[in-house]
Amino acid sequence: MYAAVAVVPMTAGTTACRSRSTASPNVEFLVTAGDSTFWVRSGPLGIHARGSPIQLARYGGRFYEVYIADDDRSYADAEIIGQQVWRRDIITGDSVLVFRDTTIEGIEAWYARTHPDDRPLDSDEDEQDDPRVSATSELDVMDQFGPYVSYEYRADLTVRGGDDWHVSRRGVLDLRGAGDVSVSALFGDHAGRELVNKGRSLFSQALDSVLASRDARAKEAAGAIGDFAFDSGSYTLVHLHGAPAVEFVSPGHGTLGGGLTLSLPPIAVSVPAWWSEASAGLPDSTDSVSVRWKHHNYAVVAHLMANGDSARVELVDSARHVWAVAQVPAPVRRIFWLDQPGIDSTTKRALAHAFDEAALYSDEARTAMTVPPVPSDEGSAAHLPSRAARPVRASQHETSEIMMPQHANVLGHVFGGVILSMMDRTAAVAAIRHARGNCVTVSVDRVDFREPIHVGDLVIMKASVNYAGRTSMEVGVRVEAENMITGVRRHTNSCYVTFVAIDRNGRPIEVPHVIPGTEIERRRFAAAIERRRRRLEERAAEDAEPGPAT
Repeated sequence: MYAAVAVVPMTAGTTACRSRSTASPNVEFLVTAGDSTFWVRSGPLGIHARGSPIQLARYGGRFYEVYIADDDRSYADAEIIGQQVWRRDIITGDSVLVFRDTTIEGIEAWYARTHPDDRPLDSDEDEQDDPRVSATSELDVMDQFGPYVSYEYRADLTVRGGDDWHVSRRGVLDLRGAGDVSVSALFGDHAGRELVNKGRSLFSQALDSVLASRDARAKEAAGAIGDFAFDSGSYTLVHLHGAPAVEFVSPGHGTLGGGLTLSLPPIAVSVPAWWSEASAGLPDSTDSVSVRWKHHNYAVVAHLMANGDSARVELVDSARHVWAVAQVPAPVRRIFWLDQPGIDSTTKRALAHAFDEAALYSDEARTAMTVPPVPSDEGSAAHLPSRAARPVRASQHETSEIMMPQHANVLGHVFGGVILSMMDRTAAVAAIRHARGNCVTVSVDRVDFREPIHVGDLVIMKASVNYAGRTSMEVGVRVEAENMITGVRRHTNSCYVTFVAIDRNGRPIEVPHVIPGTEIERRRFAAAIERRRRRLEERAAEDAEPGPAT
């Protein structure tokens, strides 16, 4: 995700000191935070922090960009979009595919075999509004240790008139092109067998604790947990106090568990030879509110903000002088040191070029500059505002409600007003999450009731922010009705609701930009821009019409 780089004033009561005459130390490093990387340079002229939505890995003395690309295999009546993971050498520019979405590839093969009359879409074509089949996946990179990258994968399949299918799992990729790696490949056969046995034991303990519970919900939980199974290949690589550990994650299957995961406690493991390079840049100390790195004659400290979504990064020298660096998204995972020893000029130029290219992913590059702060009596520093940005998934909202007799007319059909009210409330949640503030509805586009919704149906509302202007946001809402007896789910409504964010006095305020991360989100983003253009044209035409004669 893109994250706003902001200069953060020092908080009152800090024990570190500030000096009018003390220049910030000469340092240079990269800090990975959220889905972005921030390049920090400091010297006598101040601190310069630049953020870019790039994920980097470093091993064998070289930097690589790790990026995710959509793999669109859609047909005229089938939305089939998977994800791929690529590794790019930042110096040569060579890219290598390190993760293929075999799940989506298998669904495409099934669809092509069972629907020979349909045809694959060209790159500039869109599938139907309500395709017969919808199969999409999403992959998130979680952490990186040298050439090994942990990820979380989710896939969803919906077939019109059939059952939904969901799957979620985790894994570890070897960026050197070896694909998924097992715990035995990472730690050796003997240690691998011990890890798997301990993982199975933890899984059995988790099952036993649920089955032995006397809680009123235990029976329901016991039924759901039967859909989970231990999978030795579903795990992530983590660190405990600077040492490696394995965290197994059991995927769920079937009606109740499909798409869910059961995380087990991390298991410590003996330090392998490759850990020395892979662990470079991990924090030296961590507690509930801060993370700290020490490097030669200075330290970097990241303080978690109260909202839990961001952290305040500070630079501290050996005399305990403190300089505010930037506000970055959480979690703050790792630092790549670029000084002492410094990197060569070829690598530095390649890194700068990679930052520039990644910044173009959303047509927006952000930089922030601080000069050495001059403390006031209150101990505050100058603040340079920077408009933030958030990915679509950060504010998406889904809700559901069973339709009761009071929601319907004498025919048992749910009132349109009930659905409209639910759509507005669902959209409002997505808008408020994105804006992080109060929002008001300013318009609702045309709403067509394609099919009736009946008493007893489960109504599912899904809302996403498609586009954000300066103060307004377009939120798309999709309505589905599920017959909970047969499991059949129907798409009944869609609409676009426009909101404006306001302050306590009712005045419009700026909202974060939207970062579309998938091919579907990019299509919705482009379509929302076109709808906004049409709305503005219609409004201008209405304003130009003469009023009634008097």
